[in-house]
Amino acid sequence: MCSTRFLIRAAIISFCILFANAANEQQDSESKLKTSVSVQGLVRHRYATVQISSLIENPSNESQETNITIHIPENAFVSYATLEVDGEVIRSQVQERKVVQQQYQLAVGTGATASQVSAARDANAFLISVNAGAKSNTLFNVTYEELLVRRKGRYEMTISVDPKLEMEYFKVDLEIKENKNFTFVNVPPFSSTLTPDDLDHTVQNEEVNIEYLEDAGHCKISYFKEANADGKVKSPGPFVLRYDVDREGKQGEILLLDGHFVHFLSAEKEKYNPAVFPKHAIFVLDSSASMWGSKLKQLQVAMSQILRQLSRQDVFSIVTFGNKATEWYMQGLQPSLGKGVYAVNRRNVADAMDFISRMQATGGTNIQAGLRRALYLAAKYRNIPLIPGVSEGANYTTPRPEAKKEVETLLMFLSDGIPTAGEIRLSKLLKSVHFVNTNVKASIFALAFGPTANYGFLRRMALQNYGFSRRIYESSDTAIQLQSFFQEITSPLLKNVTFTYLDNKVNFSSLTLREFPILFSGSEVVVAGKLNDDFEPEDQDDELIGSFSAQGTVLRVSNNITVPTEAIITANKTQVPTRKRRRYGVLEKIWAQLTIRQLLDNYLIEDFGDESTENKESDAADSQKLEDNNQQRALELALKYGFVTPLTSLIMVSEKKPLVVINSENLENDLKQPDQIHFSDKAVPPMLSPMSIQHAALYNKSTPSEKFEWLSTLLAENDSVTFIKPNGEEITRTVKIPSEEVDETLNECVFKSEDDTEKTGNCRPLLSCPSSQVPTFDEYFRRHCDFDSTTLAVCCLKS
Repeated sequence: MCSTRFLIRAAIISFCILFANAANEQQDSESKLKTSVSVQGLVRHRYATVQISSLIENPSNESQETNITIHIPENAFVSYATLEVDGEVIRSQVQERKVVQQQYQLAVGTGATASQVSAARDANAFLISVNAGAKSNTLFNVTYEELLVRRKGRYEMTISVDPKLEMEYFKVDLEIKENKNFTFVNVPPFSSTLTPDDLDHTVQNEEVNIEYLEDAGHCKISYFKEANADGKVKSPGPFVLRYDVDREGKQGEILLLDGHFVHFLSAEKEKYNPAVFPKHAIFVLDSSASMWGSKLKQLQVAMSQILRQLSRQDVFSIVTFGNKATEWYMQGLQPSLGKGVYAVNRRNVADAMDFISRMQATGGTNIQAGLRRALYLAAKYRNIPLIPGVSEGANYTTPRPEAKKEVETLLMFLSDGIPTAGEIRLSKLLKSVHFVNTNVKASIFALAFGPTANYGFLRRMALQNYGFSRRIYESSDTAIQLQSFFQEITSPLLKNVTFTYLDNKVNFSSLTLREFPILFSGSEVVVAGKLNDDFEPEDQDDELIGSFSAQGTVLRVSNNITVPTEAIITANKTQVPTRKRRRYGVLEKIWAQLTIRQLLDNYLIEDFGDESTENKESDAADSQKLEDNNQQRALELALKYGFVTPLTSLIMVSEKKPLVVINSENLENDLKQPDQIHFSDKAVPPMLSPMSIQHAALYNKSTPSEKFEWLSTLLAENDSVTFIKPNGEEITRTVKIPSEEVDETLNECVFKSEDDTEKTGNCRPLLSCPSSQVPTFDEYFRRHCDFDSTTLAVCCLKS
């Protein structure tokens, strides 16, 4: 009986506990923040204006803080933001970046609440912190604008929402308005990674509705996902919109509005050139120790597919670089410097794939050696005399019958880090590469692989050498990303594309870039400018405004540029979003964006004077003046049109609420070292096996780096460097002066000198070795050794 009563009481208590827990869970659920996201966008003549709205409801009796991550496309400018809370609407202003920084510091200094929103780890992601008051609704809107870029025969627009964000609903409404008919409009199925059928535009997302309207080139796209009774909605993945338009005639599409014009010219084989230019594809691949593991495997998979995509009319070369550069030679052939150029056929491709499959990740990152060797290959194949300063051989003029001067040299450079061997000073390295490329004029396409790559440095190098850069993300689709990039540059269709406009029709000083060294099939170039005040295109149909010319494989393309009636467009009545500030026409916005971006690019391209020039001070002063002019003009345009750029910030000010600042990527960071760097060394017993420095904070100090200047970029704040072996084991070594004299008879070590001869010394702390013995990074690579379990040491020659 007692047992029965005990069981009944236990059951009642358990039921009460379960009921209480369920009630608490329901109460917690009801008090959680509720977030809903809607996206509204308008694409007008390739120019996209997108507003992302986040509604945050706080049903709790207490205030709660939440973070919202806004993802902005790389080519977009944030232009407007509002924060609506407690009945107050806080609107944004765009101001000069350094002025905003001063205001922020002043607010902090006076004790006022202040928060600054800067780019997160992803340079295009902005983290917004919102403190939602009790029983309140908070609405945050951010607007960005971008000119869509045509690649691989399509325009692409991507909308990304934080995949971790739980939402009540997710809504997307887009509208496209073009002057020409669509050839296709496609929203592929949601996926966080690229898929092999990336170019298949017939696979549609069944959850997305596309409505084609009666007028040409006009459609609406909509998507809505609401949480069901079971839980929240999470972002299904990036929302990707792809489309293209009809292209009639050979002059491209020209549009006029409000005193501005925009000229689009796309590259299509059937219109301008029946065949693409043959190319010399040079793959310059990082094989340093930091590529060990999945990175190298993904690269090997991608290269096996890329090599299969080469055309029979092409030739190709492969250069890998670690501590030094290695040129691939066919099996059975005697290696000879500069002869590693091979025709595309089944045997050569198979041999190259075998070489790629046997690549090993070891050594440092000698970017200079890799690029110099590649440019030497290009010059020798095309019979172009090498310029002074190239160490790998002298100038030569002996003709080679198989060489082709008309071949296009495309250099695909991939690295996951920064230079740690050879020339490690980034500004000097940029000068060196540009100087060696003076005659060859190879297009260098720089791929920044993973988060440790210095994208700013690689972007600058590509801009200075007729190419462009791209980030390659380390994920399951890395190989597909690399293949997709190569598809963009595989078909060089036209070169030396030049646009000329009549002085009496167009304001010449307002023109954006109008000379393009190379145009790939499926791509597009855009030129914009201002019309002269007295130019009235309505007075005459098909009025001549200019011409363009380009070189094809068979003949030279030349066409007049006229203004047809349909080119004159009227102002757009639909605005996204509505806002109380001056509206500028869509063509004027395109012109402003192109101009700002090209001015900022010019800042990165400008050389700081040739070291061989006698009048260095004059050159440096002229260059600095040009840089200042580029920055000042870019700043003025960014302030006028309200764009957040590396020179401006978006600020939201309220007497009641915090000061909020949104910044773009910092232009000055382009040549600074990143927060993570990698290097490694040869495995020479008894030294450490191949390894890499990881997460080493940048820390400049007078000691010990005043003795070893190259050491300043490697030290963490506690004067330590952390190594990671290939097996994952971490080793930390500290730069310190030994407490007692080192016994010369102990710790004997052996290393190989630069001429590959063995030398004997003593393994001792770095700071106890004369700096003259270890003057460079390269010398340290050859000599590092184990002294004890805590000290950074080198093999020092006996005194």
